[in-house]
This record gives sequence, structure tokens and C-alpha cells, in this order.
Amino acid sequence: MLAHSMFEEIPEKAPYDRDPTTLRKQVRNYKTMLYLFNTLLTEVPEYFLRENQNVPSGLIGFPFNIIVDWPMGTPSGRQFFLHPKVNECLKDILNKWNEFLKDPTAGGKGDTGGNQALINAGWSSDLAVKQLENKANEATPTEQPKKFSDLFQHPSGGTQANFFNYACWDKFFTRRFKDGVRPVANAAVVNACESFPLSFDTDVSRRNTFWLKGTPYSLHDMLGATQHKQAAPYVDSFVGGTVYQAFLSADSYHCWNAPVTGQVKYRSLIDGTYFAETAAAGFGGSNGPDPAGPDVSQRYITHIAARGVLIVDTNVQGGANIGLVGFVPVGMSEVSTCDWFENTDVGKTIKQGDVIGAFHSGGSTHCLIFQRDAVKKLEFIPKAQYPEIATTNLAVNSELAKVIS
Repeated sequence: MLAHSMFEEIPEKAPYDRDPTTLRKQVRNYKTMLYLFNTLLTEVPEYFLRENQNVPSGLIGFPFNIIVDWPMGTPSGRQFFLHPKVNECLKDILNKWNEFLKDPTAGGKGDTGGNQALINAGWSSDLAVKQLENKANEATPTEQPKKFSDLFQHPSGGTQANFFNYACWDKFFTRRFKDGVRPVANAAVVNACESFPLSFDTDVSRRNTFWLKGTPYSLHDMLGATQHKQAAPYVDSFVGGTVYQAFLSADSYHCWNAPVTGQVKYRSLIDGTYFAETAAAGFGGSNGPDPAGPDVSQRYITHIAARGVLIVDTNVQGGANIGLVGFVPVGMSEVSTCDWFENTDVGKTIKQGDVIGAFHSGGSTHCLIFQRDAVKKLEFIPKAQYPEIATTNLAVNSELAKVIS
């Protein structure tokens, strides 16, 4: 019933008669939605700006989300995409899609099938490559901007014509920066992701009404203490502390780097929602539905979406001695494959700046959590404390906070 009514509740007028990114005709029933989902299982995300420079780029890398962006903003859509059974099915669908995105044959189309799929989807175009270069360069501006091959690692023999020899979407999307492009700052805390500041909240609560106006952070829900009882002691450790959140756009670097040096005390992956957003970001909100959902709902989905949790003790040799630091990478829409690398196993010591994991597919969000007493020792950069003054991404490994002497 909800699957049917969420399409009926979309107004039959502009701009809702077309999806908000590709501007194709809006899907109007769940059977067509499922048919298109099935089609997408053997396609890589398309680069849209090659066709229409006037459409928003926020949903590049989100082909499933484009189909349901308007439906998820309806009253029925919000209920539908919160349902556990729906999310179990979506997880299976998206896991299957991720298998295709990692396949260098693109489903049996030869040894170069995956690379050719990227080229066919427009990623080797001048517009696409320039956008990727600009996004990386704007975080560390220089008089002479770097070209793609100077910024990112890629297989030998790679050129723009063969899209730098990336074997498949996943190899391209999880590409690393070249050595020296993102040096690790001499700071107590560095940026864990190449990301745009979103929020900076102090005195966060154990439990709070994150689904209501303002979406205050609720540590119990963020850390998944209901699903994973082992997280409960760490919830108590962070009560009264600070949460910093930032957004990773689809054209940014999507690996995670260790924000601090320390011993891993706790690590988890939490199943959650994929296409849920707040009521305020839907058709009932004062500003209407989010055309790039769930961008406006990032604080909200931090509590319910598929995500990871890493707790690190910095009171070790070489650490900043600022107690426990939490890192929560959060999947957005189909970008919900949070991948921890082996160096984050519990008991291991991670070194600040080391690559510790990655997102797969499109844009995402993440949080860093600090204890109350630790924040008293730290001085955060202004763009973290006051996200409204930020105009570009903060470079991964750049200074986020230093210890006050």
C-alpha cells in the first residue's frame, strides 16, 4: 500500500513531473521503479553534466536515489523507506549492484568491460575530468592547479582517453591521492575525509529527539547502542562532548584517513536505512522537498542509516592524549557500503593519516565525536566551528584541531 501511495502523493505538476537531476519523466508507480532498479544493476553511474550543465550535480553517483527522490519526500514514502523489511530488500539489491561495480568485466563484457562502461557513462569527458580536478584543487589552492594524473593514483598507461585505466567503477571511485598531495598536518586532529563542514555541536546528549526540528544529536542512536550492546559504555564516555559533521560530495575523494593516532577500542558496522529523510525535508516542509535528498537530512540519517563506528583511544605513545575519539562514516542512499580496512581491527594501533576505510558509489557524510574534557584542550579551526563560513572542502589530513598549549 505504501509503495503504491508514495507515488500517488507526488504532485502532478512541475517540477515534480520530472526527476530533479536528469530531468527525465518522473516514475509514477512502484512496478516501474523496480523495473528500473533491475536495469541499474548492470550500469555504472552516469555523469550528467555532460548533457545538461544546468542540472544539480548533487546526485551524480546516485542513480537509484534519482528515481525515488520525490517519493521519499511524501508521507507514505517516509514510512515505506523506514520499514525494516524494505531496507533488508534494498540491502540485497544494492549489494548485488556493488558486485557489478567491482567487476572489471562489467558482467562478462571482456577484460576491459568495466573501463569501457566508465567511458560510455561520460567519466572520461573533458567536463567530468575537469570537475574532478577542480574539486580536488579547490581544497588546496595553488597558482598552478594540478591535473588528474598529478592528483590521483591510477594504473600505468592511464590517460584521459582510457579514463586512466581504471578497471571498474569501484577502482575509480576509491582512488587514492598520490603521495605528497595530501600531507598529514602537524595537529592533534586532522580531517578524516575530504569534506565540506556541515555542523559543530557541543554538549551532546545521550538520548535526544533527533527526528524532530533541529535534529539534535543522540549519541545512543548514532553509535548504534540498541543494535550493538558493546557500544553502550562508549555512549556514556561521549555524553557532554562535541560532534563535528561534514559532507563528502560524489566528486570528492572517498577513502577515510585516520584523524588521530591511537588504539582501536571498538569497531562496528550497523545496518540501517537507505532512502529515509526527515519530514522537514519532504513535501510538508517549509522549503518543500529536498531535490538532492537526503542532503538536507544528513544530521537525521546519522542516527538511522547504514553506517560504521570506530572508537580510538589517543592516550598512547605518539597519540594526542585527548582521550577517546569517535569516527562515524554514514552511508547516504545507495552509498551505504562502509568498508573498514584490516588496520582498524580492535586492539591495533592506527597512525594519523593512514587510510582506514572507504565509501563506495556516491556522496556520503561522516562525524567525529570528542569527549567533553578533551574539547577543553582543543582549538578547532574556524571553518569547523563555524561551518557557515566554509566555501570549499577541507582537505583530508589537513588540520582540524590542535592542542591548546
